[in-house]
Amino acid sequence: VMESESGPGCEFDVGNLVCYDPTALKVEGDGDMEALIMERARSNVEQLLGKIFALPTEDAPYGNGKVVTLPEPTTKLPREKPVPRPREATKWEKFAKIKGIAKRKKDKIVFDEQKQEWRRTWGYKKANDVTDSWAIPAKEGEVDGMDPWSRASKEKQERVANNRKKQINNLKAASGDRVAGTLDLASVVSASAKKGKKRKHRQRQHVDVALALSQKSTASMGKFDKLHKYEPEIKRAPKPKHDASFQKSYLTEKATTMKLLDKIVAKADPNKININKAVNIAQQEAEVRKRAKKGRAGKRLKRQE
Repeated sequence: VMESESGPGCEFDVGNLVCYDPTALKVEGDGDMEALIMERARSNVEQLLGKIFALPTEDAPYGNGKVVTLPEPTTKLPREKPVPRPREATKWEKFAKIKGIAKRKKDKIVFDEQKQEWRRTWGYKKANDVTDSWAIPAKEGEVDGMDPWSRASKEKQERVANNRKKQINNLKAASGDRVAGTLDLASVVSASAKKGKKRKHRQRQHVDVALALSQKSTASMGKFDKLHKYEPEIKRAPKPKHDASFQKSYLTEKATTMKLLDKIVAKADPNKININKAVNIAQQEAEVRKRAKKGRAGKRLKRQE
């Protein structure tokens, strides 16, 4: 005898498409436990599908059929990862919050009164640039006689450097306090990437990269360092392999070339001269002289005509 109906404590969470049945299974006599579990699961799934089909339906946006909108889940599932910590506010954000300054969106293009055209608000060829003015009014206290355009360019460079310094300080403050002497893995990875080739994909194994850099930071590049337990071996560049067949072919080619040179220039025996080579050279020189002489004679005949 087997009982397969859902128990009174069965709960349905249609939003998560889940059914919770805490009712105990009872097997009497020679009943089959596996068959009882299958029967209980079938009954619960049927009831869950019945509750889904009881929801209001609407036509599918693509193709034939009906779709339903599931209600809000009633069971709170735990997060897979911890809740991210809020980012530390910068100095300007703290100051703006205290003073009640609201962030407003600036226009990317404004009208330049001097050039009578629309230009960018900032950057290259920006609108209302001081350096493009034909006259710059002097400020009170400027008695050094410096060129006003050079002064404006210098002040711009100082502002850019000051803003860059403030940005770095804000990033340091936002990163939080770190124990003295520890490595900032992100900085180590970015610094190592700048020395080599540009990487198409950003590496995610920050710990592995930092470990590889620290292993090669000694005078011997980690060759004589003792590895700790479970520490991976230091990866070194493989030595170039000398192919035996290539070496053999190289030596054979060298010997053949040297033998040919010796035959042409008689390097093996200084007193020995290649007669055929000398005759060929002499014939070539004679042909060259003959053609040159014939060409000069032809020019003289043309002048006489």
